[in-house]
Amino acid sequence: MYRIDRRRFCAAALLAAAVCGTGAARAEDYPSRPLRMVVPFPPGGATDNIARLLAKSMSDSLGQPVVVENKGGAGAIIGAETVAKAPPDGYTILASTAGVHVINPAINANLPYDPIKSWTPIGLTNAAPLAVVVLASSPFKTLRDLVDYAKKHPGELSYGSAGVGTSLHQSGEMFKHAAGVDILHVPYKGAGPAVADFLGGRTTMMFSYVGSVYENAKAGKTRILGIGSPKRLALIADVPTIGEVLGVEGYDSDTWTGIVAPAGTPPAIVAKLNKAVRYALEQNHDYLLANGYVILGGSPQDMEAKMKDELAHLTPLLARLMAPAPGAK
Repeated sequence: MYRIDRRRFCAAALLAAAVCGTGAARAEDYPSRPLRMVVPFPPGGATDNIARLLAKSMSDSLGQPVVVENKGGAGAIIGAETVAKAPPDGYTILASTAGVHVINPAINANLPYDPIKSWTPIGLTNAAPLAVVVLASSPFKTLRDLVDYAKKHPGELSYGSAGVGTSLHQSGEMFKHAAGVDILHVPYKGAGPAVADFLGGRTTMMFSYVGSVYENAKAGKTRILGIGSPKRLALIADVPTIGEVLGVEGYDSDTWTGIVAPAGTPPAIVAKLNKAVRYALEQNHDYLLANGYVILGGSPQDMEAKMKDELAHLTPLLARLMAPAPGAK
C-alpha cells in the first residue's frame, strides 16, 4: 500500500494554501518585507539622488525599508531589464525615466523589454528641466547670441553629454533641430567627464539639469542661457525658455522621472505604492523646488498616458535626431 510522507504532505498543503491565498495576502499584508528600488544609472546622478530622497519618505509611508540599488549600464537598459523580469509582487520597483520608455526605443530596436507592456506605472515624480549652459568667460551673453553664431559657423561649436541616448543628448539634439543649427555632439562615459571637459573649456556648452548647474551659475563660474521647460522656472525667473527665444510654441526638452513596477502588479499594491510616492513628494516639496525640479505626481493612469503619448509622438522624432552619424561605430 502506498504511504504518504506526512512531512511532504504538510509542506505541499502549506504551499497550496499560500498560492491560493496570494492575492488576498498581497492586498491586505503588503508590504511585509523590504522593497528594492532599482536605479538604472550609477550612483551620484540626478535620478539616483531623487530616488534616494523619495525612498526614505516612501519607507516611512509603507512601514518597510525601500532599499535603493544601482544597476547602471547600457543607457539604463540593464537596470530596466532587471525590474521588467522581476516577480510582479510590488517588492521590486524601478526609478524610471523618459530614457527607459521614450529615448531607448528611439535608438535601440532590440530592447529586452517593451517600453509600455512590460510595466505597471505607479506614478510620475518630477520633471528635471535641462538648461543650456556656457562658461562665464564665454562670449555668448544670451541664447540668441549663441544661435546666431552657430548659424554662421556650422560645426564649430560643441556640446558634451553623458553619452549617446541620455537625456542630455536628447536635449542637445532637440535644440539643434528647433534652432536649425549644426553643433558637434561629444558623448562621454557619464556626466562627470562631460562636466570636467566643459569646465575646462574643451567643449563650448552643455545641456544639463538646472539643479546641477545652479550653484556654479550663482558663483559666477557659468551662465545659464535658457531652459528647455515649457514655462520659466521661479528659481531662475530671469532665464528665458528655449521656446521663447526660438519662437517655438510648446517646446519641451525636459526629462521626467517616475516609478514603475513589473507588468501584472496587482491594483491593490499599485494603489499603496502610488500613495507612498505622493506622500514622498509632499514631504520633499520644498527641497525639490529649491533645486530646480518640477513636481509632477498624479495617478498611475496619468503616467501611463504620458508614456504612451511620448512614445507615439516624441520617439519617432528622436529616432531621426539621435541616429548615429554615417560611418559612426
